[in-house]
Amino acid sequence: MNISIKINELYCITFLKNKMKKTLLLFAATIVLTSACMAQKLDRSIKPTPGPAPIIVFKDPYIYKLPNGITLLVVEDHDIPKISANYIIDAGPVSEGNKAGVLELLSGMLNEGTTTLTKVQFSTSIERMGSEVSLNSSGGSVSALTRFFPKSFSLFAQGMRNPAFTASSLEKLKTAKLTDLKADERNGPGISAKLVNALAYGTTHPYGEFPTEASVSKIQLADISAMYRKYITPSRGYLTIIGDITNEEAKALAIKAFGDWKGSILKLPVLTTVPSPFKTEMDVVDLPNLVQSEITLINLINLQISNPDYHAVLLANEILGGSPDSRLFRNLRERHGFTYGAYSSVGAGRYQSTFKASASVRNEKVDSAVVEILNEVNLMRSEPVNKDVLQDAKNLYNGSFALGLETPGRSATLATNILLNNLSKDFYRTYLQKINAVTPADILRVSKKYFTVDNSRVVVVGNAQIGPEVKKLGFPVKHFTTNAAAINN
Repeated sequence: MNISIKINELYCITFLKNKMKKTLLLFAATIVLTSACMAQKLDRSIKPTPGPAPIIVFKDPYIYKLPNGITLLVVEDHDIPKISANYIIDAGPVSEGNKAGVLELLSGMLNEGTTTLTKVQFSTSIERMGSEVSLNSSGGSVSALTRFFPKSFSLFAQGMRNPAFTASSLEKLKTAKLTDLKADERNGPGISAKLVNALAYGTTHPYGEFPTEASVSKIQLADISAMYRKYITPSRGYLTIIGDITNEEAKALAIKAFGDWKGSILKLPVLTTVPSPFKTEMDVVDLPNLVQSEITLINLINLQISNPDYHAVLLANEILGGSPDSRLFRNLRERHGFTYGAYSSVGAGRYQSTFKASASVRNEKVDSAVVEILNEVNLMRSEPVNKDVLQDAKNLYNGSFALGLETPGRSATLATNILLNNLSKDFYRTYLQKINAVTPADILRVSKKYFTVDNSRVVVVGNAQIGPEVKKLGFPVKHFTTNAAAINN
């Protein structure tokens, strides 16, 4: 027994000595390496050389066209037991006329039950499965665990195809909308959001219309039904199913739920091009009770996604006002302290879209902020951007685009965009190549073309104090009501 104990003690001592020796050797090696690293001077002013743009590789979704016009896109992803579906009706811009708000109410009515299930019964069925179903005037979505998806998808289809449309539901939704409109009467950002487009496009244009108390009050159940029959249809419909499902299973579900669905045939509307102002003007909506004013520089542009300028315009906007590292943000917030943030945005698509530069500023700084926004836009139009600044913008797109491809179903979204916008099949596979080919000369060229300041609108909503700095610019000043009606001065 004693001999055994002695042997164990000797073994433990030997083991500990060896362990300590290895630890000391590792510690010494660490000190040597650390010293060597510290001996090298690190110049933090030199940016690391950017690596090559990620190579875009993704699998095309399975695509099947139903006889009634619905295009089915399927992406298999069996990592988790969940399936989601999204239905989009590509109707294009819809004009609501003197009953603006009917599409919003239609969206609400589609979630008020079906002809065979009350809203409570419909919602309870969905909740018991832990599923999510949402319907709107442009389509809808459904998400559920794999074993509950067929039933959830069936309920989604019922809601789309057989809505209840009761008078009591409409009155409830109208009352809620009218209450919201009343509450928004002194909401500066909300008023600005609707007025900017209304003034740019005109209140009779689909992009310029907005609901009012008068228009919502006129809406009747017949209007909801008529809008439903015209626009909720399999025509120009795109159904995407993503998740733990096979192509054939998704196809079978789609045919079972929507195969015999019939509806009106949709054609994309043809819209008249809206002219820009002959000369830049300042459009003012005076709201004395607001503590800050909403400023938006806006002009209409024509930029299709297939346009060769598209990628350069994206980068130009990123540099001007696409992020907290942009010129507008650094100027109006960091340098002058006028606002919490200043941004720009640019639209693209089949119809006229907008370039906007905006900020919410203290009332007494409206003059100065307008001047600085114009200065930054003019700078983009007059001087080539620094190569490092352009590279930073490219790096952002390289990273975010490649990261987005990690999301299941991203390929279906890209495929749908290709179909909707009539793009080349390799548009997104060569996306980053086109981004990385943009030069400072390209940025200057597209900025001059799309970021105009000579025939734009500067819309100011708030207790605006238009002072000498803006008056020096020589812009005509026009005043409007919160419903975009001109006020004769």
